[in-house]
Amino acid sequence: MATINSTMMTLTPAQIAMLPPAEQQQYMKGLSPAQQALVQQEVQQQIINANRAFMRKSIEKTAYCPVTGGSGTTAAYTAGTTLYYDFPSVPGFATGLLITYNLTVTPAAGSSATYAVNPAAPWNIFSELQVLYNGPQIRTHPYFLKILDQIKGFQRGAQNSVIAGSADSTINSNINSSIPIVVGSGNSWKGKIYLPLNALGGDTVPGVLPVAGVGNKPQLKLSCATNFIGQDPLLNPLAPVTGTSHSATVTGNINVDMVYKDGTNGDSPTPLTLNWQSEPTLQYYWDSPLTPFSANTIQRQTISTKLKHWYIVSVMIDANQASQFAALSNITGFELSPDQVGQQTFINWNISNNVSIYDYYDRVIRRPFGQDLDNGVIIWCAAPGEGVINSSNRNGTQTYNMYPGGFPALTHSYQVGSVSGQSTIDGFPAATPRVETFLISENSAGLKVS
Repeated sequence: MATINSTMMTLTPAQIAMLPPAEQQQYMKGLSPAQQALVQQEVQQQIINANRAFMRKSIEKTAYCPVTGGSGTTAAYTAGTTLYYDFPSVPGFATGLLITYNLTVTPAAGSSATYAVNPAAPWNIFSELQVLYNGPQIRTHPYFLKILDQIKGFQRGAQNSVIAGSADSTINSNINSSIPIVVGSGNSWKGKIYLPLNALGGDTVPGVLPVAGVGNKPQLKLSCATNFIGQDPLLNPLAPVTGTSHSATVTGNINVDMVYKDGTNGDSPTPLTLNWQSEPTLQYYWDSPLTPFSANTIQRQTISTKLKHWYIVSVMIDANQASQFAALSNITGFELSPDQVGQQTFINWNISNNVSIYDYYDRVIRRPFGQDLDNGVIIWCAAPGEGVINSSNRNGTQTYNMYPGGFPALTHSYQVGSVSGQSTIDGFPAATPRVETFLISENSAGLKVS
């Protein structure tokens, strides 16, 4: 083998990056540190390009998730129980889960009992959702997935509902049915909830899970709502309104499909490959709640998950009513600060600055997303939907970095006029006033496999 000149590479970095790993390693030994850095940079770019091609060009496929420890594709829904599904073993990478619910909800007539649908329904038929892969990879409330649907782009409907344009009634009834509550009758609640694992975008790798049967076996954990009736707008699907002896019988089935890519493409019989070990991973977090939540004072909560955040969404629950999380007329202001005490601010709406919170709903919600969100929902960060992805949003991609060298604190603050205005109805207590915060965060350590 010819001697390699220490000051001049006989191959370009791109050519070295294309060598088999063993030959590449041998060649690198004869290069200076500066030349090795150039080659490593080129190798990383080659990996990024190949991964992007895999995600964009691979044909999307679907496989059903078997019920853990059982047989078949469906598990019976029972309030208060936990359902487990295994990811199927296929030679590819999971990019999402499609949860299908088909329930019959029968509110009891009681003594002139009437009911209302709470704002998080039907997503809150489950009180928690987890994806387990060497520990919790995802832990969130399914209602957060509704918000993700809505803020992915201009006029995007939750559960793939059609906001404007043609809608077929039969398709609608199976994908995104209504949630009726006729008393004494079996009401059909039917629909689909999609959980994107790579939530930053369809051509991104962070968050995908290998499902080829090597190492950990991913698993989905769904916690069925413990109390189907109650006054908590996030945790209870139905609320008691008037009368007594409120109860509901809920039966039905849940099945889950896995969306995945295995490199099959229309360009060549040769499958594309994915180097997922070189990428960070993406995780969902249900951050520490702000509780107790008091009135007429600025209350602050610091985000406890110290990663790089791509989505930060909070839900204000003032416990004044079950019909909404927090009435807009009750919200005095809110802010996001890069310190513990709000000395500095990133975002400030009407906390000591007389800027109307309706400016927030105009500039931050309605204009970029083309629709309103539920009252009490605050979008602090929705980086994947900003910038060139959505031409009506000119903010650019704005993430919040809490790694060393970033911000040691990220504090969200709120002020409301009143809390705990609910009374006990037919034995159902008032909700707990609080603020729940949901994150999607980039973990630079990458996916842990054992």
